This record gives sequence, structure tokens and C-alpha cells, in this order.
Amino acid sequence: MGGTFPQGIGRRSLLAAGLGAGCLAATALFAQGAAAAVPIPAEAPGATGYADAGLPVDRAQGGNAWAAAPGGFAGVAAHGLAGTTGGTGGAVVHATAPGHLREFAKSAEPLVVIIHGELVFPQYEKLTVTANKSFLGAGEGAAVVNAGFKLVNISNVIFRNFTVRDSYIPGDFVGKRPDNDRDGIQMDTSHHIWVDHMYFTRLGDGLVDVRKDCDNVTLSWNVFADHNKALGEGWTSNVVTRITLHHNWIRNTHQRNASLDNTAASHVFNNYLEDISSYGMLGRNAAVLLVENNYFRDVRNPLHHQGPGGELVARGNVFAGCTGNTGTNRGAGFTPGYPYALSPGPAVPALVQAFAGPIGGTVPARAGVITVALDGSGDYASIRAAVGAVPAGNAAHVEVRLQPGTYHEPAVLWADRRNITLAGATGNPADVVLTNSEGVTLLVAADGATVRDVTVSSDVPQNGPVLETTGRGATLVNVRVLNGTSA
Repeated sequence: MGGTFPQGIGRRSLLAAGLGAGCLAATALFAQGAAAAVPIPAEAPGATGYADAGLPVDRAQGGNAWAAAPGGFAGVAAHGLAGTTGGTGGAVVHATAPGHLREFAKSAEPLVVIIHGELVFPQYEKLTVTANKSFLGAGEGAAVVNAGFKLVNISNVIFRNFTVRDSYIPGDFVGKRPDNDRDGIQMDTSHHIWVDHMYFTRLGDGLVDVRKDCDNVTLSWNVFADHNKALGEGWTSNVVTRITLHHNWIRNTHQRNASLDNTAASHVFNNYLEDISSYGMLGRNAAVLLVENNYFRDVRNPLHHQGPGGELVARGNVFAGCTGNTGTNRGAGFTPGYPYALSPGPAVPALVQAFAGPIGGTVPARAGVITVALDGSGDYASIRAAVGAVPAGNAAHVEVRLQPGTYHEPAVLWADRRNITLAGATGNPADVVLTNSEGVTLLVAADGATVRDVTVSSDVPQNGPVLETTGRGATLVNVRVLNGTSA
């Protein structure tokens, strides 16, 4: 798949400062096509690998943004572990090709795996991960493309400072194809997992799925973007999972932001959720949630609890431009039992935008024309991904040009993505069809937007609108509306 991928937003590169000459020389020992790499001695006994990877740990950057150890439940002693240390104390090894990463991930011994550059898998793989591993991106630009990670019945794993992207199957936005189980990270019955300063985008199924009685999980300072299903927790009737979500940036997603099912304790604080089209944070069944000082902007149903049992304590949250449920307290909740510091809700967007995600940032560079094609020939394969490539607060005109095909997804031109033209490439609206299984197929919330030369429809006839316009100064040119109305 082609792509216009994110560039830095002014954060200083730490690659040169963090990687010493010895590390770089050692990396040259293996060629791109090698099946496995030679382990490189750690920088010191008991090393974390943070210095080798150039991570700004223990330096003043965003307060606690780059902590040496996880906060939240991943840092709590349980199940025979004092906390989450990953591969600390094992060999520090360097992955410069997909084969290196595959072999290191499944090796029996503790390892600190440093990922260099973009590792592009020719066919999608979900890599088997064994216990006691750290996966660290080296400086700016580390990425795993068209692959994910699978953790089953293991413990003590850390992921930090790289991107997992582009395993999307064109046309399968809902992720229901039999061959589409393309998660970024899948955890089953595993404990003490820390996912920190990562970027997950444009994958096939869930960005991160925490399943089947996992415990002691912390997701912190991550970016989850341009996708259908962001974060799902559950797939079990047992109420055992304890999970902390803090300082994550969830943007331009549809559902599961997060979906928290039957969690014994979900602590959600100082996260920034924006531009979400189905629902934001959902407690389900017996889940017990403590939701503090988060910021929700342009989120439909930002906070809710449904099903029998369960508890929700929500306080200090900010809802800006949101519609639907904003959370009704039920029950007494829980006390986390670990130290943490809360930032005020109004301060969350600036803080999270500045420091969430890998070094170098995740905000895309502006392009004048962004192409979308289902055959992989465009910049992106979904309308949602293309809209996500338009920077928030956009002032200059951007054309999102759709090649012929049927785009089966809910599409939104968000209010903070102004001056977009969504246009069929051929000029014939019959060639480009936008459709969806239910509700509004295309919402035009941005000011100054133009929709041209497309058909907007629904899979089945419905009485309500399939095309809805709420932005000011919107223009519709040569647009057909089928199986519904235009509002």
C-alpha cells in the first residue's frame, strides 16, 4: 500500500545522541536479508536498552512522559512479578529486517530488541512473542509495517517508541473478512504488559486487543488513529483484568475507544479523545471504571456504561462539542492502589499532543491532493485514513480524490478538517459509491467543504439521512443520494 506517512512536528531527533558508534558499527554486521542477527552485548549489566535506542528516559521531557518504569497496573506487584521489566538484563539485540524481529520475538531467552527503521513484511504476520521481551524503536522513524504481535499465556513484555501500521485490507473497514485478524497487538491471558509511546494506525482489525483474562496492563502516551476499532478489552466472562489507560491520544476512530468489558478495575485518566464517530469509552457488563480528567472533543457518546452490574465513577472530564452519553455515575468504583499524578482536564490536549507517540511525532505533513484507491495504488485505501492525513485546523485547500470503487465505511469530514474537497476521480457519481451498514454514511461537519461526483448510499433502504451536513458553507456538486435522504 502506498502512503504519505507522518513527519516530525519539531521534536528534536534523539537518534544521533542516543546511538553510540559501537552500536551503529554492530548493526552493520547483518544484511537486510539475513534470517537472524547476532546479539550485541548490553550497554551495562541489567541494561534496559533505553540508552542504545536513544530514548529520553530520566530526562526532563513533559514531566513524567518518559518514565523509566511503568505507572499504573503494569507496575504493580502480582502473579509472582514485582512489576514489568521486559527484557531488562538480557542481551540487547538489533532488528534491521523482518526476519530479525520474527526470530527475536519468539526466542526463549530475555531480550531487549531495538528496531531500526521501517521493517516491512511482504505478507501480513502476527508475530509470536514470548515472555521477558522489550521492543524499542531506535530514535525517530522505527516502524513495523503489515505485521502485528501476538502474546498468549506470557508475561513481562514492553513495547516503546515505534509505529505499527498499514495492514488494512481495502474495503474491509468493519474487519469481518475471515482472513482479517490483523491486530497491532493481541494479548490473551497474559500479564504485566506495558505499551508506551507507540503509534497504531490503519490496521486490519483492532489496534490493541486485551483479551481473555489479561491482567496488569498499562497503555500510556500512545497514539491510536485513523481506524475503525481502537482498543478492545474482554472476550471473557471472568472479572479479573486490571488495566490503566493514561495520556493516550485517540483520534479519527469509530468504536472501542476503549470498550472495557468485565474488567475488575479500569483506570482511565488524562487521555485525549477527538473526532470519534460511533462511541468513545464504554464500560460493559461487570466492568468497574474510574475515569478521571480526560478530554473528549467531537466525540459521539463519549462515556457510557451498559449491561448488568458494573460501576462507573467519572470526575473532572471535559466534553467539548460532544453528543450523546457523557457518563452517569453508578457505584463507588475503586481506589487504584498505586501513585499517580492528575493533570487538569483542560490541560490534557496540549500535553498529550506534545508528548504522546514515538519520538518525532505523528502529525502528518499537509498535502494538496490525497488519493484513495481500493487497489492499493493511492496514498491510502480508506476515506478515514485520508481525512486523518489532513492536519487539524487545516487552513489551505486539500482535495481527497477517490478512485472508482465502493467504499464501505462511515466517512466523516470533521469540523477541525476545514476546506476539504471530497471528489470522485472520474466525474461520474456512479463510479464512486460511499455506503454503510447503518446510520449516516457521510457526515460533513467541516466548514467550507465540497463533496463532488460521488454517490452516497446505504446497504439497505432507510428513512433517515445517509448524507448529513452540519458545517457552514458546504457545497454539494453532482452528488447522488440513494437508499436514504440528505439532511
